[in-house]
Amino acid sequence: MFELYIFILALIAIIVIVSRRNLIFKKEEKVQFKKEVATKVEENRKIEQVENKMRFRDELAKEQKEQKFDFIKYKEEMRKADLAIAKKQWKDSKRYLIQAISVAKEEMIPSLKLAKVYVESGDFRKAETLYRRLLEIDFENPDIYENLGKIFTKKRRYKEAIQAFVRAVELDEKDDQNFLALGRLYHLLMRYSLAAECFRRAAELKPREVEYLFLLADSCGSDDDLDNALFTYERILTIEPYNERAKNKAGDLRLKIKESENFFATK
Repeated sequence: MFELYIFILALIAIIVIVSRRNLIFKKEEKVQFKKEVATKVEENRKIEQVENKMRFRDELAKEQKEQKFDFIKYKEEMRKADLAIAKKQWKDSKRYLIQAISVAKEEMIPSLKLAKVYVESGDFRKAETLYRRLLEIDFENPDIYENLGKIFTKKRRYKEAIQAFVRAVELDEKDDQNFLALGRLYHLLMRYSLAAECFRRAAELKPREVEYLFLLADSCGSDDDLDNALFTYERILTIEPYNERAKNKAGDLRLKIKESENFFATK
């Protein structure tokens, strides 16, 4: 009788263990199933977004193709926009440019001007949105990356600004202003060696621009590259022999280099 009682208890324990294990497995299966469903839903949502975007572009392109290009109206709206821009009448210039875009055969030129007006009027959000859309039309336009870099800099989004200016100089290595802007960002973030390289590239493009050389010398000095800093100040003096700022900086550096040499000589 006692053995039967023990057997029944053991059987009940086994049933409970098996039931709990099955319950745990079912919970895990449910969690995994939910994850798989959520992943599939997100994938379908992204696919649908891409398809909708492509469909919208195709429909827009078809609609624009079917519309007759009113060249006279386009030129008139652009003329009024340029006049308003010259007078810094941002509200009017936006209106004229939007009207020009609505009848334009190619929207790139008026859209670029409109984005620039958004920047000038301080509407950086709309400017950024428009520039990003224009990148979809021309993703190798250095001016767009340059202007995005300026927007990101104003909004203190320095990492994005650096990425934009790097792309701009990749596409156009002859624009000294992009090297200058990139160098200023690196200097601001105390990445002095990179800043110096950018200012050096800018100075190579405009060898007689002494302000670039001052920035180069300052970055070299901040990076403890005293010899190159002194060399750069001396280079400025070959361009402008009476530049007092360069004379004073060069004199201070000579003293600093001499003190450093004496310090190591006594050791």
